[in-house]
Amino acid sequence: MADINIIIGGPQGGGIESAGQIAVKSLVLMGYEVLGSREYHSNIIGAHSYYHLRASPERPKSLKLPVDGILALDAESVFTHMFEAREGGVFVYDPSTAATRLASIQPMSKALKKRLAEFFEAKGMQPTVESALKVISDSGVRLVGLPLKEMLKTLSERTGSPVARVSRAVNTLGLAAMLYLLGLPRSYIEKAVALQFAGKEKVIAMNVEAVGIAIEYVREAFGQPDSLPEGPKRGQVRMVASGNDLVAMGKIVGGLGVLTFYPITPSSDEALYVEKHNYISLDGGLAEKLGYDKIAIATVQMEDELASINAALGAAAAGARASTTTSGPGFSLMNEAISLAVQAEIPIVVTLWMRAGPSTGMPTRTGQQDVLHGIFSGHGDAPKIVIASGDHVEAFYDAIKAFNWAEEFQTPVIHLLDKYLASSMVSLSRDEVDPSKARITRGKLVEKPGEGYRRYEVTEDGISPRARLGEATMIFTGLEHDEYGGATEDPVVREVMMFKRERKLKAIEEGIPEEDKAVLHGDRDARLAIVSFGSTKNPILEALDILRGEGVRSRFLQVRLLSPFPASLVSDMLDGADKVIVVEQNIMGQFELLLRAYTGVKPDSRIIKINGRPFYGFELAGALKRVLETGEERVVVSHGS
Repeated sequence: MADINIIIGGPQGGGIESAGQIAVKSLVLMGYEVLGSREYHSNIIGAHSYYHLRASPERPKSLKLPVDGILALDAESVFTHMFEAREGGVFVYDPSTAATRLASIQPMSKALKKRLAEFFEAKGMQPTVESALKVISDSGVRLVGLPLKEMLKTLSERTGSPVARVSRAVNTLGLAAMLYLLGLPRSYIEKAVALQFAGKEKVIAMNVEAVGIAIEYVREAFGQPDSLPEGPKRGQVRMVASGNDLVAMGKIVGGLGVLTFYPITPSSDEALYVEKHNYISLDGGLAEKLGYDKIAIATVQMEDELASINAALGAAAAGARASTTTSGPGFSLMNEAISLAVQAEIPIVVTLWMRAGPSTGMPTRTGQQDVLHGIFSGHGDAPKIVIASGDHVEAFYDAIKAFNWAEEFQTPVIHLLDKYLASSMVSLSRDEVDPSKARITRGKLVEKPGEGYRRYEVTEDGISPRARLGEATMIFTGLEHDEYGGATEDPVVREVMMFKRERKLKAIEEGIPEEDKAVLHGDRDARLAIVSFGSTKNPILEALDILRGEGVRSRFLQVRLLSPFPASLVSDMLDGADKVIVVEQNIMGQFELLLRAYTGVKPDSRIIKINGRPFYGFELAGALKRVLETGEERVVVSHGS
């Protein structure tokens, strides 16, 4: 069975996302599992964007370089990806760009231009696309020139539409040519086009015609390629979804009532998904399982992030399952309200999508730089729950669990994810994200509290009976308070309430299941231990597979619960390890700091990636071997365009 890796590159706004999704659908229809991710600049249109896709019989754990096929829809894409095709691979480009000089490409970063100019100068070559193509060809890659302007004219003639209108199908022309040369049958590409543009019959017809024109051209110019074998999942019902989609689905299944947000990358797509599916009727069996037959959600775009979290707090106080979604800069504005939620014991879920900071940083690139920000957000002693999802399936179920925990323990829950999970897409079976597996618990929610109700009643576990706002006389306040909510600065009452919050933290530690705190993968008694959290999970697992094939035994400890940190469990899972290596995507060692502070374990080495691109399994395997050979304390990996 094949392991197919492709890159589709072009200008932002040039249909790169659509082309990537058509490629994903084609391969899923053929029976393959897929992983795809889009990398794009933070400007609206013009700068380089690309879609990186991998397909194999089993779900890919990470993306891979070099790739089998590259589609370069403009000159900048030729330069950007000229070193990323494997020997024997296919590089599809437009010959009309051959004379384009490197210096003339305005959106391209100055730093990349400088590096490429130095490369061409060292080889005595002019910095043009033609020179780049020669370098690509000399490395054993098959060049495939597509006269896209002529092909668009043909498409215009066959469809009877102006060239300006059919030019939107230029990405389909290039994609169909590349996929066909990699062995995908025409029928699967056309079916994928129909799925991508479902309900738009004229658009489907135009793009299907474009597929035919592209395949006719490459078959005549380059011959009939060998067919790619069908994958093992052919005919099975599969779903393709991004991390944004799956968190949104999890919230919907988990009983979300109100979602507030202020637009910020990459959280906006999650909110837009919820908004699109904000009223759903459930089938009888599922309704009985979950305890409700309809899902009706208020999705509200607020004027800023401060308003977003405060509106969600109001909804939660009234009894709705409420959440807000944001990224690092927006989360900064929420800190005071997070402390309010702790003090007033309001259950709320904040989805925090990490990206590459500090400040606005690189707003469309990934990172793990908000770890400590999420854990220690809020002023004063503000204990909360922070859960980090490692993959798309975990993200779905964690979104449900976050609501349960928020209400069971009446505290904020920070659901920590990142931009890579947000924008990457995977194929999934029905069983993997099954709404009927959801367990909805609402904790000490009382329907009729009666006379003398004490909202902040002092209890043995630190958790008070919770009534909806308006069902009893109660006071919500950010001030220190007595059991009724009345403000107080009495030193004895202050201590009572501080100890109450401390007992709640203990209840959280005891109440969250062990499998949600930390998971040990690989050889449990191996002397080499890798420790990490979040979206590094699957690249690490792939690296472990590579090392196992070379005779290196290792274990991987994935920490899921970052607050309260499961210190004793983590210590037990690391027991007997001779070498401990931390993997994370920040330069300050934020996760390493947590590990050392709570367990006393001092890692031997760190492997980090800080360029805003996701980890790849192959580069982690290389870094781990390097650490084992040299004993370096820190290794930086840097693959990705």
